[in-house]
Amino acid sequence: MSDHPRAKAAPPTNAQPLEAAPSEVTPTSSEPIHEPGPMIAMQRKRLKWSLTRLAEKSKVSISTISRIENGLISPTYAVLARLCEALEIRWADMLGTEEQRFAKGCRVVNRAGAGVMHSTARGVYEWLGAELATKSMEPTIVDAVPDTGLRALEGHQGEEFLLVLEGSIVFFMQDYAPLQMSQGDSVYFDGSIPHAYYGATQPARFLSIVSRNRG
Repeated sequence: MSDHPRAKAAPPTNAQPLEAAPSEVTPTSSEPIHEPGPMIAMQRKRLKWSLTRLAEKSKVSISTISRIENGLISPTYAVLARLCEALEIRWADMLGTEEQRFAKGCRVVNRAGAGVMHSTARGVYEWLGAELATKSMEPTIVDAVPDTGLRALEGHQGEEFLLVLEGSIVFFMQDYAPLQMSQGDSVYFDGSIPHAYYGATQPARFLSIVSRNRG
């Protein structure tokens, strides 16, 4: 048997050119902790709104808005969502990412630890797929803070799905008994009902997916 390489067949003369691959974004390194305060302050001043006006529109207290704008606290998802809606700020702009609009065939790949990081009183949020300006879901990986007994329940628009990835958490929801959840446990619920989640162990990490209207 001959060991000479076989000659490659010539391509057919009627071959069609390959179509361009759908757009893909692949962040490869972790983003620094992102603080939305400057964007909130800039948009409020652009609209010539006082803190009082924004508080009335967003249902977020004046003191909380002031502390967010000055970088003294980081807002939770519920607060950030209300401020986005009141100020008409797109989610991608609030997170400070280079945007790509969701379109048929597109995809965004996030390598481990390469999402947009946002620290809050509830824990550190890693926003996934943040490069897409228009999408129907907001997936995040959350490193939950320990349950100290000082709990603040908040609601937001949309439905939410939660899956525990590591450790265990306690899930609180208005009108329900506290729910102990371990790795692999999940819950799907109405996000508008005030709720909160805290770590029963450390570390405690979970995946949260919130549905929202495209904007």
